[in-house]
Amino acid sequence: MLLKISLESPLFFLLITISFLLVTFTAWLSPQPLLLKSFGFEDVVQVLTLPLFISLLLERSLEVFITTWRGPTTEQLEMSIQQQNAIIAERKKLIPEQQAENQIPPLDPNPIIVNESGGSTLEQQLIQNFSQTPADVLTKLQPHIDDLTTRIKDVNEKERKRLAYKSDTRIIALWTSLLCGLLISAIGIRCIEPLIIIDTTNPIQISIFRCLDALLTGGLIAGGSEGIHKFIQVFTDFLEATSNQVKDKRLSG
Repeated sequence: MLLKISLESPLFFLLITISFLLVTFTAWLSPQPLLLKSFGFEDVVQVLTLPLFISLLLERSLEVFITTWRGPTTEQLEMSIQQQNAIIAERKKLIPEQQAENQIPPLDPNPIIVNESGGSTLEQQLIQNFSQTPADVLTKLQPHIDDLTTRIKDVNEKERKRLAYKSDTRIIALWTSLLCGLLISAIGIRCIEPLIIIDTTNPIQISIFRCLDALLTGGLIAGGSEGIHKFIQVFTDFLEATSNQVKDKRLSG
């Protein structure tokens, strides 16, 4: 729905206003900034190790569940597409055979291209490739052209269904992993709270912070183990670059 909202839509300005008021109200409820603990690289790795392990378990579990649930339909569509492509390849051979039977001089037609994203242009291609043939020859070839066109349209339709089904499966997997990640972070496995000094004198600030921490940690877990590994790698590179700069300044000084 948000993708369909234009920048000039009144609903867009309403969402911007609500977001601004929400941020302002949150800042008013939490006037004091949060204090960070002293931590190093080992502390960050320790904090991210458990979410990384959970993310690996979640990925493998969802792969088993989603494959068991959605896999058979995907395999049926792929098998049907392969069968239709094999039939189309056989039907293409009938055109030169028909030419040979009617003693038509051999031509060098251009390759027949199947448009996977839309309708087939097979008939137009064949007519263009064999434009030098007599009209009666085209009439004899027309049944083969029509049969090929119908089958290619059927393949295109099944391919669109397969892509749509695959997209739906990916969306289901993402939403399921996000829900699981939010539930896991809601019960207490969070990434930011261990690095923060909790101020018990402001329970509203703590509640808001924990909700945001749960959202961020849930999204991190749902993003997969590869995303957490990249995050650790980026943090490691940053620390190494910072350490090298400090050493260079000391040597130059």
